[in-house]
Amino acid sequence: MKTHLAPWESNNFFIPAYLLNSQVLLFSFSLLFSILEDKIYKIFIELVEARELVEKNSKKQTQNLEDIAHQIKTPITSMFFDLEMIDKDEDNKKEIEGLELQLERLNSLADILLKLSSLDANVDKMEKNEVLISEIIEYALDILRKSIDEKNIKIIFDYEDSEIKVDYYWVSEALINIIKNALSLDRLTKIKISTNKNPIYTEIIIEDDGGGIKEENFKKIFERFYKSPDSKGFGIGLAMAKSIIEANNGDISVKNGKDGAIFKIKFYNVT
Repeated sequence: MKTHLAPWESNNFFIPAYLLNSQVLLFSFSLLFSILEDKIYKIFIELVEARELVEKNSKKQTQNLEDIAHQIKTPITSMFFDLEMIDKDEDNKKEIEGLELQLERLNSLADILLKLSSLDANVDKMEKNEVLISEIIEYALDILRKSIDEKNIKIIFDYEDSEIKVDYYWVSEALINIIKNALSLDRLTKIKISTNKNPIYTEIIIEDDGGGIKEENFKKIFERFYKSPDSKGFGIGLAMAKSIIEANNGDISVKNGKDGAIFKIKFYNVT
């Protein structure tokens, strides 16, 4: 007589139906759970190892950025000193001033790389505290005051002050980068800063009249090191701003308005 097997399979062996009593079932379940536990543990170990590798690579990348920045700044400092020792006259004044501008640009790049490495190292360690929006905006504008005055840019305020729970230093840096991006536009004459608050989020809106953003640049504008053909920057500022805002329970978007770009920054009311 042919023995019929039940549709029960565990670890590639079959159990006859007539042996499927409670003890066998308990043994089978115990064996199955043991196998599953072993596989889950192995997956967990693989995930931990993968995370450690990512963190290790991230720390290495951060260190590399810091090393590059310091290697750039050392000769720049020396060259600034050498230029100061040269007597300016009508023959070399223009050339020296051109060299000083180039050195200032390289020095700015080194500073950005240092900030970038610091951000990468601390993106999960934001020190969030209640801070007034006005304090962040005023600090950002004070940092950029020289450029604003030199370009004779009009700043328009239209907002009600309120508190947001963010990292004051880093969110200020994000606003500086967004406003600095506007200040690089040749057609710019004014920047408007306004806010919007509701039970879900608090929004900071930065509008400019610099002509707007080309359609093909919208998808890449927040990518690190992406530069539009007419850009005067390094392609880092807006990417940094996005990373900072997202690390502070927020998001950022951009669209074109009537006269220029409109950046909207939302900070969600997370308790």
